[in-house]
Amino acid sequence: MLRLRLHRPPGSPHFVMAWIAVPTLTVHPSPQTYTHLAPHQVRFASGSYQADLTLDDDGLVVDYPGMARRVS
Repeated sequence: MLRLRLHRPPGSPHFVMAWIAVPTLTVHPSPQTYTHLAPHQVRFASGSYQADLTLDDDGLVVDYPGMARRVS
């Protein structure tokens, strides 16, 4: 997200990431989409999962619902 600056201009790029299973170390493709919703709001989607992330001015995650939240 930082490189693409998705927290600012609209866009919806698609990626295929590598997911590595442990302990077998087999590699699986992981299609992912990041969609700009509003300034500082990006939707992450992969398969049937999606989450709306809140980002700061630098594009770093502030809130990932159900996963993590930045603390001071």
